[in-house]
Amino acid sequence: ERSPDVAGKLCEELDRANVVAAEDLPHDVVTMQSEVEFVDERSGDRRKVQLVWPRDANLDQNRLSVLTLVGAGLIGMQAGSAINWPDRYGKERCLRIVDVRQPERTDRAA
Repeated sequence: ERSPDVAGKLCEELDRANVVAAEDLPHDVVTMQSEVEFVDERSGDRRKVQLVWPRDANLDQNRLSVLTLVGAGLIGMQAGSAINWPDRYGKERCLRIVDVRQPERTDRAA
């Protein structure tokens, strides 16, 4: 109810999703808790964030909610891929995924 535009975009992404077991998911695909480095191709800005649930979001700690426009755009993306996605002002921008890290998966492999 609070962000119908974001909810709509996230639902679109979920409709396109393929469900796979966690162990079958490539390590460079953005999932919840992923640490993601991406570039806004329009501005050249580069950011590193962790994709989290809304209750854990904290921009000062670079923890980005999946229920933001950028967060909804990042989920399911793979390193090296790009997506055209609207910003909060409705202007489309190209987000290119530079790197994806899965901290919980890295810990289990050690």
